Amino acid sequence: MELRQLRHFVAVVDSANLSRAAERVAISQPALTRSIKNLEDLLGVELLERQPRGVVPTEAGLALYHHAQIVLNACQRLTREVRELERGTSGTVYVGVGSLYATHITSRVAENLSESQPRLALVINEAFFEELLRRLIDMRLDLIFCNFPLVAASPDLVQEALLTVRSCIVTGKAHPLAARREVTRADLASCRWVIADQPHAQDSFEKFFSVEGLPVPRDIFRTNSLNLMLSLAASGRFLSPLPEHLVAESAVVDELRVLPVPGGYIERQAGLIYRKADASRPAVEHVLKEFRRVAHSMSSAQASVSLTGS
Repeated sequence: MELRQLRHFVAVVDSANLSRAAERVAISQPALTRSIKNLEDLLGVELLERQPRGVVPTEAGLALYHHAQIVLNACQRLTREVRELERGTSGTVYVGVGSLYATHITSRVAENLSESQPRLALVINEAFFEELLRRLIDMRLDLIFCNFPLVAASPDLVQEALLTVRSCIVTGKAHPLAARREVTRADLASCRWVIADQPHAQDSFEKFFSVEGLPVPRDIFRTNSLNLMLSLAASGRFLSPLPEHLVAESAVVDELRVLPVPGGYIERQAGLIYRKADASRPAVEHVLKEFRRVAHSMSSAQASVSLTGS
C-alpha cells in the first residue's frame, strides 16, 4: 500500500466524485480509477459504491478513510517538523479551542507567545468539544483547550484540568423572572430555553433538572452560535445557561440578568487535552506551558476577587 493510493482514496471520499477527485490530486480520471482498483485488489474488499449522484464509501471504505486520514496527517506533520528543524525555526502548533475560550484565555496565550517565542507559529481553530476531539484524534490538532467531557477521554490522551468554569442561568431584564428575588428550578422548567447544540450541553442541561425529579423543558432552541445564545437571552424571551466569564465579557451584559436560583450554578472543569507522545515536542511544550501560566494567573485573580468581595 502506498501513500499516494491513500491520498487518492481520501480525495474520492471527500469529493464524492471521481472527476473532481482527479482534479484535486492532479491526475487523470482513468489513472485515479486504476489507483483505487489496485487498492481494492490489495485489500481484497470493495471500498466504494457507485450511486447516481456520485460515489460513497462502503463500510470497509469508511474504516479505511478514518485510518488513512490519521496516516496522511501524521506524514504531513512529520514532513513539516523535519523542515522546521532544518530551517532552525521553532515550529508550528495546531491548537483547538472551545468556543467559550476563543477570547477568554487563548488571546492572552497568543499575545504572550508572539513576544516570548516570535518564531513559533500558532494555527488556532475554534469549535465545540466533539469536533475538536475528532481533529485531535485524527492528528489535525496538537492540543485542545476546552471544557472537559462528562466521560473520560482516550487513555492515549492527557486530560489536564486548569480551570473551574461556573455557568449561571441568565435571561434579559424584560423576562418575567428577571425581577424575582428567588427562582426555583420548577419555575425554570416551563420556560423557553436556548442551549448549545452539543451532546455535553444537553447532558448537563438534563442533569440540572433531573436532580430534583423535574421534567426537562420541552421548549428548547439549540444553536452552536454563542453570540446568538447571548442575543436571545438578552431579548428577555429565552433563558440560557452561560459561563460567568462569557456573560461578563459580553457586549450585551447590561441587558442580562443572572437568575437567583438556589444551587443554580453548573460547574465544569476545563483545561488541556493532548497526546502523551507530543508533550515533549519543544514547540508543543511552549504552548502547553503558556496555557498553564495564563490559566493559573486567571484562577489566582478570580480567587483574589472572591476573598476581597469586590
